[in-house]
Amino acid sequence: MFIAGSTGLPGLVFSLPAFFRAAGGPGTAGAGGYIDPRFKRILWYLIASSRGGINRAKIIDLVNSRPANANQIASELKLDYKTVLHHLKVLSENGLIVTDNKETYGAIYFLTPLMEKNYASFQEILVRIGKK
Repeated sequence: MFIAGSTGLPGLVFSLPAFFRAAGGPGTAGAGGYIDPRFKRILWYLIASSRGGINRAKIIDLVNSRPANANQIASELKLDYKTVLHHLKVLSENGLIVTDNKETYGAIYFLTPLMEKNYASFQEILVRIGKK
């Protein structure tokens, strides 16, 4: 488990998939340092290799610019609310976004520190697939 400090919300607790918590894994290098190829593969799969990838990319981009709840995301991106909930679940399960309480209506979503650190990889993928 990690306690997010960069989000400005004290006590925000979340856990990442097990392969990200391994000693010496991602998050140990400084900004611009080593990027774990496993994380980059997850980004490629979630963004470039799956049907909902473009919507997930839009959600990541929006949440990076300003944290938002599912309803705000759906309104801003003009997507169905249930579609947004599905994508938020997928992104959350893969350690890209986090919320303080998934069960609460209006829960605010943020990028995980790991996703923030690897945001350049995300942008690189968008450029390579021609979506940005």
